[in-house]
Amino acid sequence: MRPLEYLLIGLTLLSTLVALTVPAARKALIGLCVLTLGILVLHATFEGVHWQMAPAYAAVLLTIALSVAKKRLLRYLAVVSIVLLAITSCALSVYLPIFQLPAPTGPYAIGTEIIPLINPHPSDPSFAQPSGSRPLVVQVWYPAVPSKAPRAPYRIFAETTALSSYQTAVPTHTRWGAPFPANAGAFPVLLLNPAYQGRRTYYMYLVEDLVSHGYIVAGVDHPGITGPIALADGPVSNPPPDPKFNFDVLSLPELRIRGAELQAIQVDDDRFVVDQMERWNQDSSNFFFHHLDTDRVAALGHSIGGSVAAEDCLDDPRFKAALDMDGSFWGPVLHAGIATPLMMIEEDYAPHTPEEIKNDRAALFDYTFDSEDDVMMSKSNGYQIFLHGSSHVSFTDRGLFSPFRHYSGQGTIPALREYTIIRSYALAFFNKTLKGVDSPLLSPDAHTYPEATLRVLHRPAQQ
Repeated sequence: MRPLEYLLIGLTLLSTLVALTVPAARKALIGLCVLTLGILVLHATFEGVHWQMAPAYAAVLLTIALSVAKKRLLRYLAVVSIVLLAITSCALSVYLPIFQLPAPTGPYAIGTEIIPLINPHPSDPSFAQPSGSRPLVVQVWYPAVPSKAPRAPYRIFAETTALSSYQTAVPTHTRWGAPFPANAGAFPVLLLNPAYQGRRTYYMYLVEDLVSHGYIVAGVDHPGITGPIALADGPVSNPPPDPKFNFDVLSLPELRIRGAELQAIQVDDDRFVVDQMERWNQDSSNFFFHHLDTDRVAALGHSIGGSVAAEDCLDDPRFKAALDMDGSFWGPVLHAGIATPLMMIEEDYAPHTPEEIKNDRAALFDYTFDSEDDVMMSKSNGYQIFLHGSSHVSFTDRGLFSPFRHYSGQGTIPALREYTIIRSYALAFFNKTLKGVDSPLLSPDAHTYPEATLRVLHRPAQQ
């Protein structure tokens, strides 16, 4: 909970105590109620309201009723209700807190803009609008100077659900439209691809840190595949799970076909976004004019978004490197590998017995994907990192969502520790591949993080 929330609940309980122990002190009680309402206004203005505090807001209203109630029974009922409501808000705020993102470690402040785009010639008509065009939403985070511009929320309200609406009150280290540093020149560009049914703001622990070290990150939401996405013309794209990509029902060959199709759509989206960024960089009226180094472009992603990043490099020579966060490979890149530098950071997994592989569908899938990933990486140049104690979702911000592992999905590594490790490897990788700055962290002899096992890979010459 945050300072004004603690104060709000404390004053509410104090008012209740005064009403219960000194019923004649009406003026004092009314004064406490007025003060509590003032704190409520400050909380709403500076911290932001959210549903976990709704019981506490109701308790504040009850204290007002308590200050004028004369019947003893009504007063006792109000007191009990206020206490229960306050306890409920505290419990909800512990289970799903207004979390804090880890502070960026680089020298730059961070600005952001959300930019809607329209691709007039999408690769797959089934993922286009009736007009034949395909809308995209790109959020660009960029190095900036400290600014008093409004702070960007973790998520905008239109892209939340009833459960996640509280995340509009989660603060970031990012400001809307903050200015670029004077005479800063152009920064390398990273395209971020979310997981299937993920979203661009699901990796802020990593995005903010990379930007603070001098990278521009463009988070690409892919309508029909990721979401919810607030499109430029008003509707919110939040597609249901694709029945053709159902891991619980379909066979591996069926999944392979659909996974390759979904990946191709996202690769085409990325290619279109880079096209637009090249135009922005040459347009003197554009905010990003001469700030985008489109000769130094790389991609990163999580889950299938990681495979999209690798496929970007296979299909488009403008992409100079790819970071895959626990994403098994789909489509052409699975069989071809890539010569472009690739880093894959994988979750921890235990080997399955032959009996498990034979009789357990999930074990068969795990074994097949892991084996194929190892073969693909052996055909590529780069780094394969096993992060022991991690889980698939722990590569996202979800580890901050709750201290309870059954909801957060966090592995055995504490969230902040895991984020430090991922940040360090990602920064070292992009510094080396895009800026030419080597790091001892990428040496096979490095043992900086005991939780990580690093393999340095070299693509065979015949490839």
